[in-house]
Amino acid sequence: MDEPDNVRYLRAPGQVVADIQEWMLRERLHAGNRLPSERELAATLRAGTNSVRHALGVLETMRVLERGPGGRHVVAPPPSPLVGRLLRLHMAVSGFERAELMSIRIGLESAAAARAAACATPNELAPLHVVVREMADPAIGYARFGELDCRFHTLLARAGHNELAALLLSTLGDVLQSEMRAGYDRSAHWRRTAGRLATEHRRILDSVEAGDAARAADTVTVHIRQFYDLRAG
Repeated sequence: MDEPDNVRYLRAPGQVVADIQEWMLRERLHAGNRLPSERELAATLRAGTNSVRHALGVLETMRVLERGPGGRHVVAPPPSPLVGRLLRLHMAVSGFERAELMSIRIGLESAAAARAAACATPNELAPLHVVVREMADPAIGYARFGELDCRFHTLLARAGHNELAALLLSTLGDVLQSEMRAGYDRSAHWRRTAGRLATEHRRILDSVEAGDAARAADTVTVHIRQFYDLRAG
């Protein structure tokens, strides 16, 4: 069983991210140093394996870690000092009000979508097509859908060559996924909701691919506002 039952292993996802960061500092790891396996790291931190796996994914998205030979995580080359600030933001952002999060997301994501419409290449948009196709799977569960939703918006920012927006959105990932799960839980008809959300993401991608910056920004804004309407019930 991946997750131990003992209550001492229960931590908020953001706390495990911070725990790994602190462990890396204590061990004085440098660029290229390999991390232990997920199970070894979970035992060291007294955290669940699934929680460690998720935290490693967050740190990889934030460019703190990268994949080395054999798929094991290694420390990435020294990042911008901004990353340290983002890690602290990762811990603090859960205290934001819903309206503040919505405003932050609309500002970041509408600008990122418009930028992607103006400059993204077909190769940069290809991963977004993969995400949208999986979202359209009628059998998809809401946990997986939430992961894909966060990935879509981070990839969209990256396609717009806006690394700051991508880092901020990946930093908000834990909070956004909690928001998504709460919103999806309120939906009495998940399959219908999933179909509508998949269509919205397809429309965003279509607008970007058409090079229509204004429509891309508007479509993202409507999508985010409708999501928070769903979240509010």
